Amino acid sequence: MKILAFILIIISGIFNSQELKHYGFDSLPEKLEKPILIYMKTDWCSICKIQKYQIEKDLELKKLMDENVYFIIFNPEKHKESIKFFGGNYNYISNGNSGIHELAVEISSNKKPVYPSWVLINRDGKVFFRNEGLVDNGTLKLLMGKLN
Repeated sequence: MKILAFILIIISGIFNSQELKHYGFDSLPEKLEKPILIYMKTDWCSICKIQKYQIEKDLELKKLMDENVYFIIFNPEKHKESIKFFGGNYNYISNGNSGIHELAVEISSNKKPVYPSWVLINRDGKVFFRNEGLVDNGTLKLLMGKLN
């Protein structure tokens, strides 16, 4: 009986740890079949860590995101490669020890990135939704539901 319980716990852990599929800007398909959801975060942002934890524990949300969007996790302070995105070419701007990516500035409201930020871009490159700060999972689920 203990062995069966142990096996069930292990299997449950495997299914609950299912990774949310995410893309890089360079791995997006040429022909977009669904919108792009960009999650901008940094390593030092404590709210970003809370957001990540909330998403990781919600299997329903991860499934909806996998089905309805191309999900990109974007750290504009670490991503130093050039990004081609909807006809534009964006580069990392260094200011010595740190820097920021031009794309983060471009897609942020008021051209000043806030972390975390969520930006949903439709297949034509237009911003459909933008939020700065923590977003609860219920709001993300509603948003994913409106994309069908």
